[in-house]
Amino acid sequence: MIDIAFRSQQPPTLGTEVSKHIATLMPNGEGQKKTQPPEPRTIDELIRLRALENAHQNILSYPQEKGDYVDYTFHELDLFAFRVAQRYSECIPLRKSSDEKERVIGLLGPSNLDYFITILALSKLGFTVLFLSTRISTVAYRSLLEATSAQHLLIHESFAETAEELQSILPTLQVHKILTQQIYESNDRLEGSTRLDRGLDLSRETNKICWIIHLSGSTGLPKPIYQTHNAALMNYKNHLGMRGFITLPLYHAHGISSVFRALSSRKQIHMYSSSLPLTQKNLLNVMTTNNFEIFYAVPYALKLLCETEIGIEALKKLKVVMFGGSACSDTLGDRLVDNGVNLVSHYGTTETGQLMTSFRQSGDKAWNYLRPSHSLEPFLRWEPIGQGIYELIVLDGWPSKVASNRPDGAYATKDLFTPHPTIPGAWKYYARSDDTIVLLNGEKAVPTMIEQAVRQHRSVQEVVIFGNGMPLLGMVIIPSEAMSNGSTTQVIDSIWSIIEEQNISSAAYAHISRLMIKVLPVGTSYPRTDKGTVIRQAFYEAFKSEIENAYTEPDVVSSREMMFEEPLRDLLRKSIREILGEKHEIEDTTDLFSLGMDSLQALRLRTIISSNLPIPANKLGMNIAFEFPSVSSLATELFLLQQGSASESVLVEEEMQQLIDRYGDFPSHKSFANSDTSDYVVLTGSTGSLGAHLVAQLAMMPNVRKIYCLVRGKSQADARLRVISSLRKRSMYHTLGLTERQKIIALPSQLSDSKLGLSEKLYSSITDSLTLLIHCAWKVNFNLRLGSFEKDCIAGARNFLLLCLAARRPSPARFTFCSSVSAVASTPDGHVPEAVPASLNNAQSMGYAQSKLVTEHIVQKAAQKTGILARTLRVGQIIGDTQNGIWNSTEAIPLMLQAGLTIGAIPALDESILWLPVDKVSKITLEISMSNAPAGVMNLVAHKPIHWTRELLPKLHQAGLNFEEIGQREWISRLRSSNRDPVANPPIKLIEFFANKYDNDNIVRQGLQYDTRLARSFSPTLEEAQAPDQKLISKIINRLLQTSWKASADTTKTGAKTIIIAGPCGSGKSTVATALAQKLLCPHIEGDTYHSSEAHERMKSGIELTDEDRWSWLQRLHQVSVYNAKVAPSHTVIVSCSALKKIYRDKLRSTAKADVETIFILLQVDGERQLRERMDHRVDHYMGSRMIGGQIQILENPEVDEEDTLPVDATKTLAEVLTEVVEVLSL
Repeated sequence: MIDIAFRSQQPPTLGTEVSKHIATLMPNGEGQKKTQPPEPRTIDELIRLRALENAHQNILSYPQEKGDYVDYTFHELDLFAFRVAQRYSECIPLRKSSDEKERVIGLLGPSNLDYFITILALSKLGFTVLFLSTRISTVAYRSLLEATSAQHLLIHESFAETAEELQSILPTLQVHKILTQQIYESNDRLEGSTRLDRGLDLSRETNKICWIIHLSGSTGLPKPIYQTHNAALMNYKNHLGMRGFITLPLYHAHGISSVFRALSSRKQIHMYSSSLPLTQKNLLNVMTTNNFEIFYAVPYALKLLCETEIGIEALKKLKVVMFGGSACSDTLGDRLVDNGVNLVSHYGTTETGQLMTSFRQSGDKAWNYLRPSHSLEPFLRWEPIGQGIYELIVLDGWPSKVASNRPDGAYATKDLFTPHPTIPGAWKYYARSDDTIVLLNGEKAVPTMIEQAVRQHRSVQEVVIFGNGMPLLGMVIIPSEAMSNGSTTQVIDSIWSIIEEQNISSAAYAHISRLMIKVLPVGTSYPRTDKGTVIRQAFYEAFKSEIENAYTEPDVVSSREMMFEEPLRDLLRKSIREILGEKHEIEDTTDLFSLGMDSLQALRLRTIISSNLPIPANKLGMNIAFEFPSVSSLATELFLLQQGSASESVLVEEEMQQLIDRYGDFPSHKSFANSDTSDYVVLTGSTGSLGAHLVAQLAMMPNVRKIYCLVRGKSQADARLRVISSLRKRSMYHTLGLTERQKIIALPSQLSDSKLGLSEKLYSSITDSLTLLIHCAWKVNFNLRLGSFEKDCIAGARNFLLLCLAARRPSPARFTFCSSVSAVASTPDGHVPEAVPASLNNAQSMGYAQSKLVTEHIVQKAAQKTGILARTLRVGQIIGDTQNGIWNSTEAIPLMLQAGLTIGAIPALDESILWLPVDKVSKITLEISMSNAPAGVMNLVAHKPIHWTRELLPKLHQAGLNFEEIGQREWISRLRSSNRDPVANPPIKLIEFFANKYDNDNIVRQGLQYDTRLARSFSPTLEEAQAPDQKLISKIINRLLQTSWKASADTTKTGAKTIIIAGPCGSGKSTVATALAQKLLCPHIEGDTYHSSEAHERMKSGIELTDEDRWSWLQRLHQVSVYNAKVAPSHTVIVSCSALKKIYRDKLRSTAKADVETIFILLQVDGERQLRERMDHRVDHYMGSRMIGGQIQILENPEVDEEDTLPVDATKTLAEVLTEVVEVLSL
């Protein structure tokens, strides 16, 4: 796989192409009004025009990991796309003119924000996007890539194996990663044009291909459909002008069209999170906490919501509920319409764009009859095929039609319709004239290949696959005379190997399950032509009851035997492996969603369950597999459903107890003699705020020899870079000396693995010395159910306890678990003791909190059974650190405070807050972890509260914030009506979150009272902790004002930077600088060449330079660096200069006044001896090894305020040094 180059360029600073385009349409003369804005010619021009005309208008919303939606403006989308496009332009050749043919780029990944920004970025570069479904086979991917001549493929990391497989069969295919939010999001504004396709003629590009969207491909090879910019833009002009919510994937025509119609109409659209399964609960969470008017969905989503009155009520509140992609059953649609839902059908094709909807007058309930518009009618022809059925033909000339299959240029859709008996011009979708089956969620399956394969078998006379509008495919078999004495099982057995073979080469949604095969009697008559070919639609009608029974079979439910939990587990394991194609055994606790189970596969599992258990189908939720997402939890639920006694509140508590029991058994520790008194620590969560502070503080402890940081990562190098980046983000890495940094060992890990993803040798090596393990990593997603935390979090905690028990020492290694106050947030009497609560209902009602409480119980069990010194530290609200005041500005509280700047007001809340700085929490954690404190629970919560209005707000005023103190409801009202630009007004991003909490009359909020006496007795830091004082509040506010709250004046910066490679002689400055300059394609300035001749002679003679000697040298170097950074094409210059003392570095930092960023790479070597050896091997260098002593003597390590300095271990290889510098600094 090819990683994207890290170099980026700034956009031009002279006029915008869009402005020029608008200017050409303006009349001459002063005082005349400008004409209508121009029509966009390409997808990118649409975005750039909207970004110019409606820069700060929120247009697209996508949820963060925690589920809160974030609004993005036209300006942000254009800017994000520009930044991503810059990266791709350095690894994918650009088209130099419109004479060159289109360059097709494949795109494969989940439909998230990164995916959409990538679409915009590729369009910005003038590329053609080949949308690839995430559900087709490798054979299908290959076919599409070859058919479209795509030489480049962009993938989400989850498709890395697929990409490797494709590269093995397509050697010229280049694969790149889809870039993520961390790359393209920042608070910097960039003025000037974001156009990157300046060599292209947009008047010609409008007729070039912008999208390639493929059809079906479930059993046959998929067919690419080509769409031009002009056709797409014409299609997108057909919009309803409503704020929308979409659950459709963007690689489907209906999905991408819905989003671009929103952009065209300037109406905001919310995208459903690709990281969440489509369940009724998740849908309702979005629909009840966000404000939109239209819901774009497939019938499957409507079926989920229709299962409860709450879901129907949510749909009723919308102006329009529009479905497309597949047919909606009359039963489902009628129920929705009868309950007051304004249900509208949407019809279109990839080849023709949107054509018809079922918008109608009030009182007209014919939701399933489509009505062509007056402008469309001249381009439609309805060709009769008999019995009142017509095929729709779209005539040549319809603007968004991109394909033809008739000699006259028309396109025959192969879609059949029937006219309404009384309403003129109203048409009901009937079926496909070809054999395509459209499933409930819109996926299309072509059954002919598998039917032909099965039909060839001697046991079969006829075979027909069904499934239109249903969740999965089924098959009807009419046996041949050869099976006249055979049973149903024998018939299925005879052809099952054929079906298995076909399933392997088919998309997952097109698989045939054994349970969905229905065998009719030998000799059954069926509709067929004179030639003996089955008439598919007539067959479906003739055997309608048999097909419906395949999905429900209520008549046989009562005859099925009840299954107990262990047989249930066996059935589920086997079925899930078959559905997912898993070759390995599945653990009972593994989260099914984490295995990649999608909604269609969940429905297949539901069908298997319904076919085997005495549970009526209407008692099984459509997504029961996601509601109980593991073999264990699902088996328990099914066992209870068989008895008719399931209670959700009881189930959650029982599930928690089951997890405690499952993971609460531990072996005893085997004692080993070990005389090493040093501390060896394993730490999780080092990429988070608390974890980063723990790493830094542990590294500074003399008795700590090694710190093993277990993090997610593909390799040890990747894990190391993540830890370094985390420490730099918190402004701590540069203050650690080389000796301290060498203690840190970052390891890629897999917490659910019994050996934590480590090799046997490495795991054993850690157990040889381990003395302490601090576990503060946890999945932070408040939308997930408890079961989704089992594999990585709960099982992971047990694996860490087992690691401590395996320590080869006289006693087990100590264990510290960082829990959360959410684990006891529902404590009924308001008092939280330092103990594990007896009731599992004390946890806040979300999976995150419940999983924390479960683990508290498991830790307690480990201590009771093995004697391990295992402590649970229940952590409360953490704020910015006392040294730098660094607090994540995107958290809710900093955003509330920032409102004091953006809207001039902060709410006057009547509540007390318990805040502790993150560095203090880290120190408290280490004090307790290193102490002789007993096993048990301690509350790491501030014991001295501060009142929000009476104490905090005055400190904010004193810190320099000028704001009004107003009531909470008034504050919500003011924020809601404030600037919608999230760059200028970031608090607006959380308006719905704040409104849910404060847009009410609940003025007084009583918090919980936490007992902290035990924790304070072992932590002097907690005992002495005071409420945040003026100094700390001022430091936090000042830091925010200087960084994320900084005014938009920063937008004038040029983006030029000087990278100074510093360090003593012999550390490799020139070597690193030369190699880095070559890698970044930028100039290199050798600082020594700017010394005066006198200085050179003095150093050659072994005479140390004085500071006075250096000032003029540094001044010259500064001037040359600034000039070169500004004129270099890359706006970057590499300088090699010793810069040993802070005052020297400060002199070079004065480049910042010239709008040039300065970065220091400080090369460090452990010890003078190694430097001398290096210098002795250098030939013809004016500075000899005798000068090293003086340089070491004046060398000053970076101070706290030198955050622009990256210290690097120069004893590593040149390749390792370069990789670290480029990766950490994102060069």
